[in-house]
Amino acid sequence: MSASLLDRRKFLMLAGGIPFVRGAVALAGAGAVETLPNPVGYATISWRRSQFTHALDTISRLGFKGVQLLGWVCDDYAGARFGELKARLQELKLLPVALSCWGVELDPARVTDQSAKLHEYAEFQSRLGGLYLQVTDAGRPNGQYSPSQIKALGEQMNVLGKVATDSGVTLGYHPHFRSLGETRGGMARVLDATDPRYVKLIADVGHLLLGGSDPAEVIRTYHERLILAHFKDVRKDIAAFALKDRTLVRQGNYCFCEIGQGAVDFPAILRAFRDVQFTGWVILELDDFEPPPGGPDEGARRNKAGAEKLGLGV
Repeated sequence: MSASLLDRRKFLMLAGGIPFVRGAVALAGAGAVETLPNPVGYATISWRRSQFTHALDTISRLGFKGVQLLGWVCDDYAGARFGELKARLQELKLLPVALSCWGVELDPARVTDQSAKLHEYAEFQSRLGGLYLQVTDAGRPNGQYSPSQIKALGEQMNVLGKVATDSGVTLGYHPHFRSLGETRGGMARVLDATDPRYVKLIADVGHLLLGGSDPAEVIRTYHERLILAHFKDVRKDIAAFALKDRTLVRQGNYCFCEIGQGAVDFPAILRAFRDVQFTGWVILELDDFEPPPGGPDEGARRNKAGAEKLGLGV
């Protein structure tokens, strides 16, 4: 056996004993990238409601540290089954990072008191050991809302933010495609009308790109309010259509794809993370997508591989 081969084996044995240091650069490989400190989770939205327990098992098996749940989970598990869900999440070592509050209606044209429903979500998420609640607005992308309507919407969101805070969780606004917050201007109107102490930001890079925003710019501008980022990619053909006419895209399906397969400039986004020192949660999310032959499980595996290539430590 040659001396060079012996030296290589000795090196590999020694390297195996070197502890992983988060934020360090990989020791070998020409394509090594810096490992970012952000914890990474996955959203169950990729799977059908009937596949919920399977989704949790898959997310855990792939090594994700947290999970984002849909609002119906609160309806299904708030009663006698609550302990079952909490025990299962603990067993799988999954932190319930965020809960989507689908039952909260925030229509700027018709502002109504949503605090009772928000309180249900907040108490559920708090008891579960979670961190954040996610809300979207129910406005129209091209809706002509008056300053008084936007002000009333902001005041209602502030109330909801205080309800969340009182329960020990944090409210995050998610600007969503096909809503008032779809565009950069619409998102700014909502955020400007709300109190930064009570209404934070959940930035979805896919929705931001589709709406014509620069995700990296949004992260830099609102970094003090940013609590969570959703990572998904946008199909290149859909992104091109959106540049010409977003109306066509709003009527279609299958806008998104796995990380690294589409039009989102993730390196620019991660540079923004570093610039503003954002070390919070990243949730990989794949909704409104064409499932690969292996279904949502395969989509999750591809998303994990894409995130790891970026330097996210799953």
